[in-house]
Amino acid sequence: MAQKDRQELADGIGVSVQAIGQVIAGKTKALTAENSALAARFLGVDIFWLATGVGGPKILTKASGQWPFSISVESFLAIPEEEQNRIGEYIEFCVNKWQTTHPAKKS
Repeated sequence: MAQKDRQELADGIGVSVQAIGQVIAGKTKALTAENSALAARFLGVDIFWLATGVGGPKILTKASGQWPFSISVESFLAIPEEEQNRIGEYIEFCVNKWQTTHPAKKS
């Protein structure tokens, strides 16, 4: 967990250390989307990896440009989850469409 202990993470995102322990033990997936995003930022890891386990933790730095949008993560998380999902699906559609029309050049 990016060299952080359970208490530091709990304090960093404003939840109990018991809640963190339950998530780590796999007893619950009860962190809200907002707390998951805060945990990813606090730990310096990719939010998708933290939420799904898919891919790798990809330790992030400010220079990596992980959040490429002009609005803040907090503003995005303030909208309803259903709307966040719709926006995410649209972005994925746009990226896939772009990749289809602009195939990667082979070196």
